[in-house]
Amino acid sequence: MKFKVAVIGLRMGHAWAQAAYNNPDTELALCYDKYFRENSAIDQKYYEERKIPMTDNEADIYASDVDVVIVASPDHFHVEQCVAALEAGKHVICEKPLAPTVEDCKKIIEAVRKSGKFFMTGQVCRYAPGFKTAKALYESGRIGELVYIESEYAHDYTYSKGYQNWRLDPKIKREGFLGGGCHALDLSRWLAGDPLEVFAYMNHKLLPDWPTCDTGVTVVKFPDDVIGRIFVSVGIKRPYTMRTVLYGTKGSIICDNTSDHILISEEILRAPTGDIAFNKIPVNVASHNVSSELKEFIDYLKEGKQCPTDVYQGTATVAFAEAALRSAVSGKPEQIEKI
Repeated sequence: MKFKVAVIGLRMGHAWAQAAYNNPDTELALCYDKYFRENSAIDQKYYEERKIPMTDNEADIYASDVDVVIVASPDHFHVEQCVAALEAGKHVICEKPLAPTVEDCKKIIEAVRKSGKFFMTGQVCRYAPGFKTAKALYESGRIGELVYIESEYAHDYTYSKGYQNWRLDPKIKREGFLGGGCHALDLSRWLAGDPLEVFAYMNHKLLPDWPTCDTGVTVVKFPDDVIGRIFVSVGIKRPYTMRTVLYGTKGSIICDNTSDHILISEEILRAPTGDIAFNKIPVNVASHNVSSELKEFIDYLKEGKQCPTDVYQGTATVAFAEAALRSAVSGKPEQIEKI
């Protein structure tokens, strides 16, 4: 049996559409993008050459016989589209961030509960080989007990304004610290556990015409007396990076999702001179490993089980960002809402 898949939003959703087209357990049955014919950033030729069914009416997605709906539209459409798909009896995968606020996320949680369907939040960093390898090394005890973690999302959005400049829209007021920063926030949660408290500073100097702060840093208290730092900038003038560092009692790991290796230093390998060095561990480069995300979701569906990156995981990452945004305004440490 093949699972029939529909995709909403073909800019971010193009990788999902490709994954559904290529996965042996899925059929790319229907796609929708309001601006399919006019948005030059959409690879129209890909869909036309493969005769992939396309609709110009979003309602057709929910009325169809597809099993899975992938929501890959801009953030502010996620609640409406996820809820509609769930109410129509579809399983749902939703791109990150799950929604702009925790209150919005709770609407999706309620729809998941009522529908009894399975749900995935698309937190792609959990599937990047470099980060997966780092987590496996840490969990195997190679660097001992975690002491400190830092992660950063540095990505210049100057030329990534979104179709019709939606990321700049003052009515939408997208928070870059959540919209892009959710990658680093979710990654640190995955590695260190759910944070307890944050203290943040943010400023607005790199993209002054954008409606929200473009750069922020937050100090974080994690469980088991682990501390950390998350840096987010959607305007910083440098190549994209998601450099992440884990410092443990027996060693350290430096990893990212754009390099063909990660670095590990281990106390057990310290030289007689007292020097300690980093060693390279090769990894595949797959910064947006959407095909692995879809495969995991489908594998769980075949077993009738919920995948780990569920609606609650997506909401917890939004709660993390919300607490940091509150702290930047209040000037005080803020607790993270428990989901």
